[in-house]
Amino acid sequence: MVVERTLLAARQGDVQTLKVQFAEKVLNSDVKDLLGASPVHHAARAGKLTCLRFLVEEAGLPGNSLANNGASPAHDAAATGNLACLQWLLTQGGCRTADRDSSGATVLHLASRFSHHEITDWLLKSGEADTGASTDTGALPVHYAAAKGDLPSLRLLLGHSP
Repeated sequence: MVVERTLLAARQGDVQTLKVQFAEKVLNSDVKDLLGASPVHHAARAGKLTCLRFLVEEAGLPGNSLANNGASPAHDAAATGNLACLQWLLTQGGCRTADRDSSGATVLHLASRFSHHEITDWLLKSGEADTGASTDTGALPVHYAAAKGDLPSLRLLLGHSP
């Protein structure tokens, strides 16, 4: 019951509930869903930056924890199109653009796969994203953009490819 309430509060950005849980010492790094995703993952997926910052900066949860599939909260933010959360996780939350999930995907792969060209653009402009990084099956970010027919992302990726 506490786990479900905590994850719901993280998804909804309910910082007050999380503060109460933190004060009661029930909000900790052991709180995870069945797939190993933490409240930080849930806040990142939902785009709840204030909540995300509280969880990491005040509650002390790791910003770079991994779910069972190897995804960090930054992977989740990139996949769901939450640029502000992704930026914070990469600059202050302990995540890196080169981090890979269990299939070898980086945040750039996920931004490309889900057609989030504003995230693709920001990652490429940061200079830290590797357009040549391949997944375990050999897929490049440009492959995902092409498969989706995402011309804006495809143009961005081709413009940054060697």
